[in-house]
Amino acid sequence: MNMKEIAQLAGVTAATVSNAINGTGNVSEKKRKEIMEIIEREGYSPNRFAKSLRTKESNTIGIMVEDITAFQTPRIINGINNYVEKQGYAVILNNMSLLEKTGNHYSELSSYQSAISKSIKLFNKTQIDGLVYVAMHDRDVMELIPKLSIPIVLVYCYDTSKNNYYVTYDNVDVIVDVAECLMKRGNEKIGVIKGAEDSLPSQKRLKSFITQLKKEGKELKEEYIFPGAWEFDDGVKAYERYKQLEEKPTAIFAMNDLMAVGFMDAALNDGVRIPEDVSVIGFDNRQECRFTRPRLTTVDIPLEKMGEKAGQILLDLISGKTPEDRKVILPCEFLEKNSVI
Repeated sequence: MNMKEIAQLAGVTAATVSNAINGTGNVSEKKRKEIMEIIEREGYSPNRFAKSLRTKESNTIGIMVEDITAFQTPRIINGINNYVEKQGYAVILNNMSLLEKTGNHYSELSSYQSAISKSIKLFNKTQIDGLVYVAMHDRDVMELIPKLSIPIVLVYCYDTSKNNYYVTYDNVDVIVDVAECLMKRGNEKIGVIKGAEDSLPSQKRLKSFITQLKKEGKELKEEYIFPGAWEFDDGVKAYERYKQLEEKPTAIFAMNDLMAVGFMDAALNDGVRIPEDVSVIGFDNRQECRFTRPRLTTVDIPLEKMGEKAGQILLDLISGKTPEDRKVILPCEFLEKNSVI
């Protein structure tokens, strides 16, 4: 069904149908109502692109993601889409697939800076009213984002230049809950599996954790700090180092769920009981962790809410409103399950 066919059914010209849809021209209310009833009955949808040429607005936003396979990306996209769809906006998605090119090495991303900037500029030329940029690592992207002619909101990253609006999550306050959970259960010897060395979130979490231990007169021994880079195998390697220790930690805080599950898997395969012999806490609340036994105690990042907030800010910018804050940092939630005793 097209506009010409709608016009034939209504006994008018295609121009009259167009005027009825857009509220222009001299179309009587009776005729407009008749045309709209036919449109609804026939399930006709006006061409969005053609309309955008007239109004200069497409009611479409772009979502550019560094990598759609990164664990947080689908949930953030879902949050964005849920919000903007309710406001009558469509979404165009562009995936740059950077994870397979750079892995979890933040420093490698700088070599793709020109490619990322080029992709953003090309996306900017499409018929979109605004753009949400979703990162795969929580980091400063100040040098990454070129100036655009449309509004842009960053998610899961930030911009210290204060030029862009961004939505991210808190890496510090929730660590108080993690530390208190372990200490109130009498754990004197606590180990940590770090994230990548150049990861600011990992550094913030570690610093906050050490601060909380010190407040209770405890320390984090150097031999209880295990290196990692966010992968399952890093948790396995941490367990191998753990079991070589003469005095073993009674609890492990892994900076993400993958490393926590890697540690748990290696420990359980070696006959170590969790949480009876060693408690384990992760960070991320990945969907896969619903299937671990015991269920992993972890930290939930409000990914859907981050997406919704980014969508809200972007549509406000598109409509000419000025949001109160350029940065929005949402709190995380500590989820106590069965891997701690």
